[in-house]
Amino acid sequence: MKILLIAVNARYIHSNPAVFSLKACTGIYNSYVDIIEFTINQSPSYLLQDIYKKQPDVAAFSCYIWNRTILDAVIPDLHKILPKTDFWAGGPEVSYNAQEMIDRWQLRGIMTGPGEGSFSYLVSSYVNGTADSLPAILNQTNTVRLSLNEIPFWYGGYEARDTTTGHTSNTKDAGTDNADNDIQREKDLADFTNRIIYYESSRGCPFSCSYCLSSIDKTMDFLPVERVCRELDFFLEQKVPQVKFTDRTFNCKKDHALPVLRHILEHDNGITNFHFEIAADLLDEEYFAVLRQLRPGAVQLEIGIQSTCPETIAAIDRKMDFAKVADVVRQISRWHNIHIHLDLIAGLPFEDLCTFRNSFNDVYALQPQQLQLGFLKVLKGSAMERRSLQYDLVYTGLPPYEVLSTKWLSYEDICRLKQVEEVLEIYYNSGQFAHTLAFLCGHFDTPFAMYESLAHWYEEHALFGIQSSRLKKYETILAFGAACIENKEQIEAYEKSRQISLLTEYVTYDLYLREHVKNRPSFAASLETWKDIIHGILHREAEAHELFPQLADSGYRDLTKILHVEVFTSIFDTPRAVLFSYEKRDPLTNNCQTVHLDISRQSVLSIKK
Repeated sequence: MKILLIAVNARYIHSNPAVFSLKACTGIYNSYVDIIEFTINQSPSYLLQDIYKKQPDVAAFSCYIWNRTILDAVIPDLHKILPKTDFWAGGPEVSYNAQEMIDRWQLRGIMTGPGEGSFSYLVSSYVNGTADSLPAILNQTNTVRLSLNEIPFWYGGYEARDTTTGHTSNTKDAGTDNADNDIQREKDLADFTNRIIYYESSRGCPFSCSYCLSSIDKTMDFLPVERVCRELDFFLEQKVPQVKFTDRTFNCKKDHALPVLRHILEHDNGITNFHFEIAADLLDEEYFAVLRQLRPGAVQLEIGIQSTCPETIAAIDRKMDFAKVADVVRQISRWHNIHIHLDLIAGLPFEDLCTFRNSFNDVYALQPQQLQLGFLKVLKGSAMERRSLQYDLVYTGLPPYEVLSTKWLSYEDICRLKQVEEVLEIYYNSGQFAHTLAFLCGHFDTPFAMYESLAHWYEEHALFGIQSSRLKKYETILAFGAACIENKEQIEAYEKSRQISLLTEYVTYDLYLREHVKNRPSFAASLETWKDIIHGILHREAEAHELFPQLADSGYRDLTKILHVEVFTSIFDTPRAVLFSYEKRDPLTNNCQTVHLDISRQSVLSIKK
């Protein structure tokens, strides 16, 4: 009996925790189950061939909005080449219209809701020859319900519960620390090198946001803190680059979240980053006491603001004190150790273009490291879907069921916001243009007005849809900014020239903060006048190594290759030589280390690490 679990991820760096969790729960039947992962960027033909080679007796698909389209193409053809195989599916994309999907894909059945108990029951039924009696729709009412604590840690050495006997067992001697177990864990984890590892410490959500499927089931289930910390230790020992918690609101239960954060603080390995989705207005001084001590880059916090329009917040059944959220974000930002990701959703009820602009400007003012401008997805089974007629929601017929228009936003408005989203991603969320954007914002009434104008520039110059080089993006923002300044009638010619010089230096500064470019960009000012000063700075550093002691083994010739020296005469109070060292980068901004020298006095002004 061969049972194949199939995951189709959005990107290679993503892993699918669901299929590993399902396999881990099959206990003594674990050896009958295999896992195969693909991405949506691979062709249907490739998926067909690889699944066919496995020759499964049973194939089960993990279904989401991002892989529904490719599964629509693959599953009907699999029936043709594997006519004796039973096909099952599970996941949110098939759970709320199960019978429709059974008919559409000619499935043997669908597992709805939390699937570990159902899948374990399914596997034992096939192995024991009783699969013919399985109902077409499996769920926790007609199979087995497992609490989150009964679901094993799914990396090697599975400690799984056999749902037919209630006995915890495994061929790998679960729960022991023998060498075979360690080797198996290392082997399993090797499959996740350079990939995001998803981890679940709680299920459910206490909130009732109408656009979210988590609002349907009010049940909350938490892993014991001791187990969470023990399993995080495994990731820390293996120096996993990133662990992303899938908890919908990680900090909804303080006596669960706070001890986990304390454990991360006390056991930090200097490498692993942990990502949490939180409700910022639930944070208090006890949380702050831990968060402010974390290593820069150890933690990322994702905060879903979605809108700052009170009427919209009420309409989506959401509770949020934006003033408190803003205070929390500003406080955390001052510590400069935690990456903050803020979310907005366009297309929500009662939010037109004007009120969305206000929401954007409110959130932009908080200056997060990431500002995600997303668009409403009208998910099957959600309260938003039930209210779609009330709100005149028009959305795509295929996944991801994204909004096309509402009672308050036309399709033309959505198109404009899509363009704003694209330039926001290129320029703000890349983190590569921070000083340039801050300068340009001063030339517009609001941040949204600047991005709207930049999007219009992109459209006018046919830049959307073109894969530009990094240097081209710097050239584009410079051309856009210079044109905006030139078009200001109230500014005199001399001031326009001065402002464009400032803009050019900011663009140059941002470029060298990120890029050790070999060929000098055409827009950067000539360094010929400063050549002797630059050589003098490098010679002194080669002798004394005062500015970059970590480069003490580097001579003058080596330093000319490792460091870049740029002179700025406009953007600082006095002319400065800035030394850019690419050996060390800021974990939040990814900017290189810099040292500023006042070349009018030849003395060190500051060292920025």
